[in-house]
Amino acid sequence: MRTIDLDISWFAILATVCGISLCYVMMNLVALHGVASSLVVVSLSGVALIVLMTLTDKRFVHIDKAGICYRTWVKTRYVHADEIASLELQKLGPLQCLKVVLHNNRRVSFPYWSIDDDELQKAAQVLSVPILGKNIK
Repeated sequence: MRTIDLDISWFAILATVCGISLCYVMMNLVALHGVASSLVVVSLSGVALIVLMTLTDKRFVHIDKAGICYRTWVKTRYVHADEIASLELQKLGPLQCLKVVLHNNRRVSFPYWSIDDDELQKAAQVLSVPILGKNIK
């Protein structure tokens, strides 16, 4: 069985760290030094934990013929192939987010995972679903 494993989106992680840094600077400008330092430490620790869990395969996203299997913090979740209506790749500049649209119009998003056009095509082919909102080459 062909399995497509998504990789961590380093650009999304970098954008998150830059956002945290910007918030820190803005909070320091309005004289919230103690709060800013605490929030930065907690936020950067959270990002580091996410990266560490991803690199040690404690967080993952697998796409195969049966559907999508992904693990969040401590729970493994499944989206069965018969529940999936379509795949959607949304882009905001260089950032991209894979969204899985279900038949009940619910969406499952994977913002910190990267998927290229070839992998997206293969995933849609394996799951037998269309790709929405994307100009395919």
